[in-house]
Amino acid sequence: MQLLASQPGRAFSLAEISRELGISRATGHAILATLAVHDWVLRDAAAATYCCGPGIASLTGPAGDRRFHGVLRELAENAGTQAFLARREGNAIVVVDSAGESASGMGVERGLRMPLVAPFGRDYAAFATAGSRRTWLEGIGRPSAALSRRIGAVLDEIRERGYAVDRLSREYARVYTALRALGRDGEPDAITARLARAFADLTVIDFVAGELAGQGRHGIATVSAPILDEDGIASMSIGAAPFAELTAAQVGRLGRQVRAAARRIESRVAGPRG
Repeated sequence: MQLLASQPGRAFSLAEISRELGISRATGHAILATLAVHDWVLRDAAAATYCCGPGIASLTGPAGDRRFHGVLRELAENAGTQAFLARREGNAIVVVDSAGESASGMGVERGLRMPLVAPFGRDYAAFATAGSRRTWLEGIGRPSAALSRRIGAVLDEIRERGYAVDRLSREYARVYTALRALGRDGEPDAITARLARAFADLTVIDFVAGELAGQGRHGIATVSAPILDEDGIASMSIGAAPFAELTAAQVGRLGRQVRAAARRIESRVAGPRG
């Protein structure tokens, strides 16, 4: 299961699984057959490949998700806004816990499922492999040169500062609501891709160096930081959802708070190192 979960967007053949784990094909087939019965893995009969199934979600149910609630609560109290924890599940990002409230009344509710399609999920894409980033971006079709450059610059910025920022705008609010409905099954379809593409083409994505300067205020929906595993890949993220206008200094402070909370969870997931 760790092997399959290490690359959620990829399906493995029996030969690949057996080779990676150092077991015989017969043993691998027997184990996979049992896991498939419980829906922990899904088998593509046509391609003879395996990937994580919906049953695996039961292993990380509410009790497991709540173990980081103390970190969320402290972040919400220190930041004075709602905090949320999300997890990647296949081609979706699912909010599994939250704490606090945003003064604006808007927020990110627990159970929210958003499709992982560009330009959304940048905190995950920024720390993914080159192939995964390409698949994520091409999920909206062939992007324009300008959009490719912008997203490339944004992903570089996120890797440098450690967090992603969603601008709060009329377009964001509308697309956010629509994608929330479309992403309930976690599988982006043609409509989802076109909507995400239109949003990416018509709005300014995130912030890069120099765009958060001066004394002006900026509409900010969420600030989120990836939670990286031992291989440096994001499988979870933690964020704050002010849904308010903030100064550049406030955005920077909130980003540092979110990033610090992510590091705390990473240390708990990794455990003591020998």
